[in-house]
Amino acid sequence: MIDEAMEFIRREVRTHLELTDGEVQLESARVLTQEGGADGVAISLVNVEEEPTLRNTPHTRFVNGQPMIGQPSVFMNLYLLFAFDFPNYGTSLHNLSRTVELFQHRRLFQEQDGSPANPWPGGLLQLAFDHHNLSFEALNNLWSVLGGTMLPALLYKARLVELRQPESEDAAVPIDTISMDLGT
Repeated sequence: MIDEAMEFIRREVRTHLELTDGEVQLESARVLTQEGGADGVAISLVNVEEEPTLRNTPHTRFVNGQPMIGQPSVFMNLYLLFAFDFPNYGTSLHNLSRTVELFQHRRLFQEQDGSPANPWPGGLLQLAFDHHNLSFEALNNLWSVLGGTMLPALLYKARLVELRQPESEDAAVPIDTISMDLGT
């Protein structure tokens, strides 16, 4: 599901920036910093965290009126780094600005946002984007891990990717009566 969500976002960014498939990649930003690396936008997954507010969901849910017992879904937040490396530094800054515009205009992506050219990932409920600020120290640490060369970049938190293993559910018998033995 994470790969499908990221691919959906890659295609949205590509369409919004009017770039080719080769210019917007799901790749480590390290690729952009390597000698002879491809020019363009690299979208990298730099962290994954569980959404703490949704940890206590019930083990029972209803599917077509039938109760099902299984492990509850895990809701994940993805931290996505959008790094820009074009031959002209001004082009990198321009595409960075246009990416900010995309996520400012459309913070929330849902199923109706899919299209034939960019289908919505099945099973994904929604993706909500929040810009994530990094301190200069954290930014330095991040780029040190990625290879040292700092590029114009944005870090976004994509909230609520639901992960569930569907075959782990069993049908449950609903409780339809309650009786009490008072022992009299």
